[in-house]
Amino acid sequence: MYHFITASKDATVYLQQPNQNTGLDEILEISKVYYGNIKDIARTLIQFNTTPLSQSISDGEIQLDNVTLVLREADTEEVPLDYTIYAYPVSQSWEMGKGTRFDNIETAGVTWNYREGDSSLEWLVENQFATDTTGSYEGLGGVWWNNVSASQDFEYETTDIAMDVKSIVQRWVSGSIQNNGFILKHSFGVEEDTNDYGIIKLFGKETNTIHQPKLRIGWDDSSFSTGSLIQLTAEDIKVGFSNFKKYLKVNTKPKLRVVGRELYPQKTFSSTFEYNSSNYLPETTYYQIRDYHSDDIIIPFSDYSKVSCDSNGNYFQLDLHNWEVERVYKIEIKVDRDGISEYFDGDYTFRVVE
Repeated sequence: MYHFITASKDATVYLQQPNQNTGLDEILEISKVYYGNIKDIARTLIQFNTTPLSQSISDGEIQLDNVTLVLREADTEEVPLDYTIYAYPVSQSWEMGKGTRFDNIETAGVTWNYREGDSSLEWLVENQFATDTTGSYEGLGGVWWNNVSASQDFEYETTDIAMDVKSIVQRWVSGSIQNNGFILKHSFGVEEDTNDYGIIKLFGKETNTIHQPKLRIGWDDSSFSTGSLIQLTAEDIKVGFSNFKKYLKVNTKPKLRVVGRELYPQKTFSSTFEYNSSNYLPETTYYQIRDYHSDDIIIPFSDYSKVSCDSNGNYFQLDLHNWEVERVYKIEIKVDRDGISEYFDGDYTFRVVE
């Protein structure tokens, strides 16, 4: 199953606009560029509220098998063919603020120089780094824990971020470090050399699009108990749903029944209807969810999107917490049999509603 957490606050800080807050910008940036001889660096700060997550883990409702930071690309400018983006856990609290880079010039909130500009709260405490923390530019531009990090390599591909941040989130959930969010940046080496690495623009929490920053948490909640059911072994099969609904409420956990049938059932003189649900699909059956209009994959085929089985047949359960409402989503099914993957893409779409 997958569970989503949306960002609670975010902002970008800029080397060349060191006292300007951008907390209400729709776009986040990670960059290192030169304007003539003037170098500018941008770093993104983003925070997710993990307090409810900690309680859900304690209650056994969620497991941290996989945690992915998902940020969608808005635009890129002159980025290299290959590069790496790093995420570190921020080691000081910071205020988001209400400024934007070009329209609403504000000093209140997080900036390159301060974690809260109007109050002059500095990134460094007593002008020195705390144990196991680091930063750059004498602590300006953020400070972070240096003993845990995450990264994603890019090579000839889009700059959508889908970064494994499990090690960082585990620290927050365990309480070993305080959750002050992530700082996303290039490496020190890139920031200090004389090369231009372009601008990466990502959709932030203030975006008017569907591309909200998210933590996507996955774990294997599947169970497989077939009872008296018989495995579906026909060469040609079709897959559908027995309880499909066109409208599902946000923040619910609907259970969807998956039905596999022979595509060409043999005619018999039995009084039993041939298209019954007494057959089951194999354990290597998975579901995937796409946004119908944008075609974005919301839930991918993976070990965390397995189809389960009980004595009534196959099923899977969705967690619609923090899904975008009034969006239409499409369900796809994959069945792996005898080393071959079969994909079933019927007209199974649903809308998430309040």
